[in-house]
Amino acid sequence: MTNSDIVFQPFSFEKQTFRCISFNESEFVMNWKMEPKGKVDPHIHKYSDEHFHLIKGEVQFKVGGETMIKKQGEELFVEKGIVHSIVNNTDEEIEVRVTYSPCADIHRMFFIMATLNLSRPGSSVNIAKYFYLSPRLGLKDFSTPQPEFFFKIISVIISIAGKLFGWGKLVHKFK
Repeated sequence: MTNSDIVFQPFSFEKQTFRCISFNESEFVMNWKMEPKGKVDPHIHKYSDEHFHLIKGEVQFKVGGETMIKKQGEELFVEKGIVHSIVNNTDEEIEVRVTYSPCADIHRMFFIMATLNLSRPGSSVNIAKYFYLSPRLGLKDFSTPQPEFFFKIISVIISIAGKLFGWGKLVHKFK
């Protein structure tokens, strides 16, 4: 499997599955599935706008303090820098086509996550490793959990864990 093939390998995290469809400098497109009762906590994207197109199911979005429900066939656009969260309150899996504009290193995140997933499928440690690697590789942040001060505390903990568990060797692997 080549490096470019790995970007297109699906990977899972918590109750979610991600699969890259396409990417270039101007956009990154993925299919995203979330199991029933799954959620994405409040976060922002500093470098990319996010466009959601619901393929299957019903989703509750909270965008900039406003709560809304979107159903199959509907779309939602979230500008970069706007706090948003997502909840699947239903008993059915949802499927969403998500486009980020511009790509802003998201393909590199997918490469890292898919590669880590090959050895530890679905492990929550993979996302911690990504957050350890991202600043060390000079990547643009994919997303920043909110409130931001909480993310800064988590980043310190991840940095300490990375040093203790030898994650520094991964920096060379992903350069």
